[in-house]
Parts: sequence; structure tokens; C-alpha cells
Amino acid sequence: MVKFNSDLSDKIIFSTHNLVSDSSFNEFQLILCRNVLIYFDKDLQNKVFKLFDDSLQQLGYLALGSKETIRFSSIESTYRQCHDEKIWKKIS
Repeated sequence: MVKFNSDLSDKIIFSTHNLVSDSSFNEFQLILCRNVLIYFDKDLQNKVFKLFDDSLQQLGYLALGSKETIRFSSIESTYRQCHDEKIWKKIS
């Protein structure tokens, strides 16, 4: 369980999103997607990565699960990994 500082939590919008059928509906500064992409085939993973890329603001962050990566994806060249974490920063 995660507990956010009330100043921060007042500014957070939590939303359900269907990664298979929905399109981008906002510009985000942070996308957290943990341990779902491992169940998708390569084509669907690339579709979701494109959705994330379209939805994430410049210099925004993408955090993935421990078994997931953007390596070998179509968006890899526009992100930089933060240290050795499963967090990538959009650079272009």
C-alpha cells in the first residue's frame, strides 16, 4: 500500500485505462504500469508503448514492472533509463 502526502494526493488523478482498446486521453507526467506488459505479445507491447509515448509529456517518466523493459521497442531511442531502475525519462 502507498500513502501520499495530502498536498501531493490532492493533485493526483487515478484512472482506469484499457491498454488494448483506448487511445491517449491526456498528457501525463508519470505513467506507472507494473507487470501487465509481460502478458502481451510483441505487437501489442509496441502498441501500448506507442500509447504511453503519445500520452507522456516531454521529460515525463515511465515506470514499469521488474520483468518489463522498453529495450528493443520502437520508443527506446527517445527515453533514458534512470540509473538501474525500471524507470525511463522521455527525452525527445
